[in-house]
Amino acid sequence: MRKLILLSAASILAVALMAPAVADKSGLKEVPFKATYSGYITGFGEVPDGRCDNPPEGKVAYALASFEGWGTATHAGYSFMSADHCSYWDLNAGMADGTYGQGQITLVAANGDVLRISYGDGISLSGPPVVDFMDYFTFEDGGTGRFTFASGGGVDVGSVDFSTFFFEMQMEGVITYKRR
Repeated sequence: MRKLILLSAASILAVALMAPAVADKSGLKEVPFKATYSGYITGFGEVPDGRCDNPPEGKVAYALASFEGWGTATHAGYSFMSADHCSYWDLNAGMADGTYGQGQITLVAANGDVLRISYGDGISLSGPPVVDFMDYFTFEDGGTGRFTFASGGGVDVGSVDFSTFFFEMQMEGVITYKRR
């Protein structure tokens, strides 16, 4: 019985000591963020069930576009990125209008820390085969390492060449995260 009480007390103490470390958001600093990535479209096709359920009014998602690439980002170094977003069809116009959203980006930093980003309000600025684009992004809480409590955001611009499936993009904004 005594062992059980000591074990319970030790468990409660361990949890109490760990909780502040996990929930501690002190040490967060807002700093500029810049990134440049290039790579390839890895998919442009069927929308999986549940993935694009919140399109803007008057639109429906007709395709899920996926991308993978490499580049450099402040606070992440040479890093890998993967992204996908919902491409929209304008129901009133009866055609794709070059808008997209409900995007998700995962950046894996040089040291393995993961930064999660969402993006939306995307617009295409030119027609195929080379499509210039612009959208707004937000850093999401829930990454790993120093990006666990990330916040902030910015804008990204770039282009996709549908004849080669090559893309490039530049991101610029501010990020708040916990420095080690």
